[in-house]
Amino acid sequence: MQLSQIYNQILKECFWDYNLDEKDIVNILHSDDMRKKKKLFSKIIYNSTDKARTLHMLFDAETLRTLFSTFTSSYNQKYIDKHVLVLKNILIGENNSIESLAWKKR
Repeated sequence: MQLSQIYNQILKECFWDYNLDEKDIVNILHSDDMRKKKKLFSKIIYNSTDKARTLHMLFDAETLRTLFSTFTSSYNQKYIDKHVLVLKNILIGENNSIESLAWKKR
């Protein structure tokens, strides 16, 4: 998947209610404004259908660490927090145990 496809997916799934275009996403990614990056990150966490690929394509590992460390879910907390743990495992190499996703012992 190319970056332009990722940008279009973000606009469609995460910013349908905003008047943004691909250039706005690129500007956020290349800016030093962590507030805007946090907002983009949050929108992806809550709305993207392909969170892992989207985050991997947009942010480097160090930025992801920063964004994950400052993120707190504001609604649907159990669901979102579980996804955040999975994403941390995949994207920044953490080893978070997620009980509801663990194999059942017999």
